[in-house]
Amino acid sequence: MNLSEIACEILDLFRETHRRPGARMLITTLDHRLGTDPAVTVAISELKDAGYLVAPDAETVELTAVGFDAIQSGRYHAASD
Repeated sequence: MNLSEIACEILDLFRETHRRPGARMLITTLDHRLGTDPAVTVAISELKDAGYLVAPDAETVELTAVGFDAIQSGRYHAASD
């Protein structure tokens, strides 16, 4: 699956800081690290649609088992990366 650059950056951030399924991150943390660009919100939706993240509440995203497998294998990056 080809994800946007910002979606990949979000997964990279989970890979660097929260290397376990079920890990949670505040959306404000993502805004702080990646900026408050509306593209971050779009990327979160993209990752939710792909099954990599869930949003247990309006302020938090959680890494799913599918997302964990993806960050372990690095398969979310485009083939050219």
